[in-house]
Amino acid sequence: MQMDILTHNHWLNNYVLNKEFSLLAGISSNAYRYWKDVEAAKFDDARVVFLRKESIIPKYKEIVKQCTNLTGMVQSQAFCKYTGLAPSHLIEHNNSCIYKTLEIIDVCDVKLVNLQKFYDDLKLDYNYHIYIEKCKYFGPSPFEKKITLSSGICVGYY
Repeated sequence: MQMDILTHNHWLNNYVLNKEFSLLAGISSNAYRYWKDVEAAKFDDARVVFLRKESIIPKYKEIVKQCTNLTGMVQSQAFCKYTGLAPSHLIEHNNSCIYKTLEIIDVCDVKLVNLQKFYDDLKLDYNYHIYIEKCKYFGPSPFEKKITLSSGICVGYY
């Protein structure tokens, strides 16, 4: 077994959530640790494990097809670390304007954010590094590039 550490902006296109996979397969969530050549990954400072689809043993290939499509997704914790956003902004009842602009899903109690869609909605190239903060903290244009999401929140990019 190989365990990789994913960068905070690494999309989960080729992965399945181990927790969902093991529930669907009816096996222990630690079973992957005993498989030869399986590739597992997790985000830095996170406990949630993802399995690379292509590395899962052939016996379970049909189960992989039943798992939630994670294309463009990152774990919410990783999204917050990548953008500098406080995790409280990803909770619906906090009435954050950023919550309404993001595609957020919950799979087996693991919150995921569609980072790829966020880039697409903002019409930004995927190579840009983004950060989110109050607009009043941004420097004047052209020194700092920003996109206004609301009267108080902006997305900076470089």
